[in-house]
Amino acid sequence: MTLLVSAVATYGLRVVLITLVPAHRLPAVLRRGLPHLAPAALAGLVAVALVGHVGPAAPGPDRLAFLAALAAAGVVAWRSRNPALPVLAAVAVAIVVEVLS
Repeated sequence: MTLLVSAVATYGLRVVLITLVPAHRLPAVLRRGLPHLAPAALAGLVAVALVGHVGPAAPGPDRLAFLAALAAAGVVAWRSRNPALPVLAAVAVAIVVEVLS
């Protein structure tokens, strides 16, 4: 029941904010920050996956695959400036590391 109420509240908030406050009506300061919102959210997810909720996890094959994929994605993103290529590079590196370890 709690999950259903949370889902309805989140969906309602999204609909209200999208319909009542479109992006072109936001102040200029907020509009300049909108392109950075998705990378910031992704960085937060990566940080949580890397550190975890208790502290750094012990090194292991999973950690090695994650770090190698993260490094590959960072290099490809830096060099290509394309949002799709880093994801493909990270997946490819993670698969290779998992197969080899």
